[in-house]
Amino acid sequence: MSLQINPRTPQRLRIALALRQASRLAARSAESLVTVIKRNKRMLGQEAWLWGLVLFASAGNSGATELTHITLKTLIETAQAQDPWLAGSRYRQAREEAFRDGAVGLAAPTVTLGLNNVPTNSFNLNQEPMTQFQLGVQQMLPRGRTVALTRQKFDQTGLIQTHARAARKADIVRQVSQLYLEIFRYQQTAALIENDLTLFDQLIENALSQYTTGALGFHQQEVIQAQTERSRLIDRLNLARQQQDQGYAALWAWLDPGAAGGRMHIEGALSQWFPVPAVVLIQNPALKAQALNEAFAAHPVVRGLDQGVNAADTATDLAAERSKPQWGINARFGQRPDSALGASRADFLSLGVSFDLPMLNRRQQNSQVAAAIADRESVKTDRALMLRQIKAGYDQAALNYEHLLVRQQHFKTQLLLQVSEEAAASLAAYTTESGSFSDVLQANMSGLKIKTDALNVEVDLYQSIIDLSYYLVATNASSEITQGEASVEARLQRTVK
Repeated sequence: MSLQINPRTPQRLRIALALRQASRLAARSAESLVTVIKRNKRMLGQEAWLWGLVLFASAGNSGATELTHITLKTLIETAQAQDPWLAGSRYRQAREEAFRDGAVGLAAPTVTLGLNNVPTNSFNLNQEPMTQFQLGVQQMLPRGRTVALTRQKFDQTGLIQTHARAARKADIVRQVSQLYLEIFRYQQTAALIENDLTLFDQLIENALSQYTTGALGFHQQEVIQAQTERSRLIDRLNLARQQQDQGYAALWAWLDPGAAGGRMHIEGALSQWFPVPAVVLIQNPALKAQALNEAFAAHPVVRGLDQGVNAADTATDLAAERSKPQWGINARFGQRPDSALGASRADFLSLGVSFDLPMLNRRQQNSQVAAAIADRESVKTDRALMLRQIKAGYDQAALNYEHLLVRQQHFKTQLLLQVSEEAAASLAAYTTESGSFSDVLQANMSGLKIKTDALNVEVDLYQSIIDLSYYLVATNASSEITQGEASVEARLQRTVK
């Protein structure tokens, strides 16, 4: 049955009822809303039906298919638990601890066995009184405080791995969260396009109905235009799905291969998952600058370089200690056989000390100290550069956040409302024959673009919050770092100065 538009017939009561019913059903699924609109199409007339389509287009993402519930927290915990780099870092720290434990004892003693003063004319061991079997033991002592400093250096280099793991975990949180939001972006984009596709199907059906019945002022060009716009929407939908699958592929790279193929669904508002760091919200400039400087200095990457500076300081002290003499003690026992006549001979015991003279090779010692100092200064420059990069990254993220927040408010308070009014006005003009069908199409295409832009601004805003959280990750210091530093500090207190 063909539908006829008669703008001169007042149907305000029926239109009001249709609008009320459509607004109540706006939160339901797309399929249910389309069913109600089609059911009321005959009863309410063409004008009310088109108004219902406008409300359907503004229903948002209610028609999106519910996907597997995989929370962001679960993804991050899984990615961190399965990250090979973190496992390798623990092995590297275990290596440093093993070296530290190996530096506790003294060097291995040297044992010598010998047969001394053997007469070469007869090789008779009883012939000469000086012939003896000799056993000697020599023990070298460490130079200065080299043992304590070596242990301290291994403690400090081991703690570098603790900070490196904290930095890696923060980077995993950042990257997984960014991918999570990218997938959300294209999920919602696809949902917006699918909603508009349903609206276009209804508009095309109405256009075909008007064209086949020969409605006055309705041309084939308008039908073709609507079909062309629908084809463009399908292409955009395919592109959104392609980008969504690419996001999934990048996300599953962080997880076990067996997890690939799943889908996600974000529950609740994005602000629930990505809160703004408290430091960003400080209003007092002086307090905020102080809090930011403390947060930057406590970033795991910077703390790791701090430990590198400490280890380089210890290496400098260690190089200086090598300029001190190395002492050694030795003992020798000589056993003499009885004489040829059977007379007993006394055994010999010898004790002594030894030491080297490193001051005679002062140039080499000074070169080692200078190399250690240069290495320490290079680590300090790495720390200064990293601190500068972190501050620059935070400043950029903060600027993005401020501008995106302004744009988000502009979309909410003006653009989204204005595009909705534009769609309503174009539809009203069309139903009263003072507007064209092309205006209705253009208004809806413009509305889809504004909604997509608003979605992109929102996702970009929360991605900037993720960046801010990464640079301010020290405000949520890891207990692993705290415990590691406490144990190292306790050992350093026992180090002999």
